[in-house]
Amino acid sequence: MGKQTFHLKYDPDTDILNVSFGRARKSVSVEQEPEVFVRIDTENQEIAGFTVLGFKNSFLTRKQELTFTP
Repeated sequence: MGKQTFHLKYDPDTDILNVSFGRARKSVSVEQEPEVFVRIDTENQEIAGFTVLGFKNSFLTRKQELTFTP
């Protein structure tokens, strides 16, 4: 398996965290749980990234583990 890059972007004004894996590609978002969206590549069904709304204000205070299921 080769190296895979990822891009991380956090906007403190909107409190949104975006993480993308690899190159930009066409994908659809699927809500995994409230305020957590996984982006699925429409061509090969791989996880292309994820978005967390309210990252600092709510997500960081959770004491639980997330599981992403495509």
